[in-house]
Amino acid sequence: MRKLPFFVVTVAHFFVDSYATMLTPTLPIFVDRLELSHASAGLLGMIVSVCNVSQPLLGVWADGMRRRWLVLAGLALVSVFMPLMGVAPSYWTLVAMLCLGGIGVAAFHPQVFSLAGELAGNRRFFGLSLFTFGGTMGLGVTPLWAAPMASRIGLEWLPVVGLPGLIFLFVLWRVVPLDNPHMKGAGKRPSLLEGLDGAGRHLALITAVVILRSMTTLGYGFFLTVLAKERGLSDIEWGVTLSVYNVSGVVGSLIFGYLADRISPRPLVWGTLILSAPCLYLYLGAEGILAYVLLTLGGGLLMASNSILVALAQELAPKSSGLASSLPLGFSWGVGSLALYPVGWIADQIGLTGALAGLAWLPLVSAIPAFFLPNRPAKLDEDKTVTEAMT
Repeated sequence: MRKLPFFVVTVAHFFVDSYATMLTPTLPIFVDRLELSHASAGLLGMIVSVCNVSQPLLGVWADGMRRRWLVLAGLALVSVFMPLMGVAPSYWTLVAMLCLGGIGVAAFHPQVFSLAGELAGNRRFFGLSLFTFGGTMGLGVTPLWAAPMASRIGLEWLPVVGLPGLIFLFVLWRVVPLDNPHMKGAGKRPSLLEGLDGAGRHLALITAVVILRSMTTLGYGFFLTVLAKERGLSDIEWGVTLSVYNVSGVVGSLIFGYLADRISPRPLVWGTLILSAPCLYLYLGAEGILAYVLLTLGGGLLMASNSILVALAQELAPKSSGLASSLPLGFSWGVGSLALYPVGWIADQIGLTGALAGLAWLPLVSAIPAFFLPNRPAKLDEDKTVTEAMT
């Protein structure tokens, strides 16, 4: 593992995911300010994720680049436009800011996950777990400051928090090798089918698992702060609740990513999905410490397979790792986010608790295609070759 460049891209991932998720902890304030229904709020939550549906196209484009410029461009767009949502004067201006920031998120992820997998050397599963840890820590930390800052200081101060990301662009450019080793000395890039190396069916299974899983992950997490407010919790408690959910996902992904380097990843994927469902369902009726314990277990188990599936996709198609990464990342999450508006509509009809109770059992369905996933392919020699090329 090339530790310094790996650390720098992990910090960049922290910034991008932190900015990309600023809407969720501040959502109750936007709901009050713009007088939004649950359905309208769900539409806002869909925007960034729907932009990520373009990740496979960006991944194909990225795999043909000799240098990974989209890593820098993505960080720049997210750092500028996501914080600017705090000064959006209307609903449709807010939509525009989220769209531009969402394009940055979609541009950043395929190349940076491919880069992180190569920098991790032959510890790809654990390396991508650490890299995911950096991004998901952004998700975990952001609710702790975003909601109190927005409610007590004001939404108009949110643009200030984009400055660290813009400054970090220079560090990323100077420290991280942005050359694409798969394109070095190549007369022409391999065709799409050649790059997938016959892994299309298995990549489709991975994509199906993540789409179904992300319907629960995104829907549950997006409306968690609204549920907390409806139950009379303070803005600090909204943030703590969402932070517990997100950070537990970080820890789950890290632990099971470490295990996946040593044992077959397939039972880890379907096993954690099945176990997450009862925890998330029981959380809705629990109170106090028990509620936080159930939310921790549910969030951790639900997200435990995140880095496993990305690493498995990269190892199945190493010559098209940008495209392979984009399928269980932005594309699947983008398609899964289409459930946010229906979930919001259902919540308007039967109540938010009832809508989330239905989502809690969806991981059982996502475990079905996980039973048919392949075991980890033996591609350590290819990883070593890529690492040597980057060195």
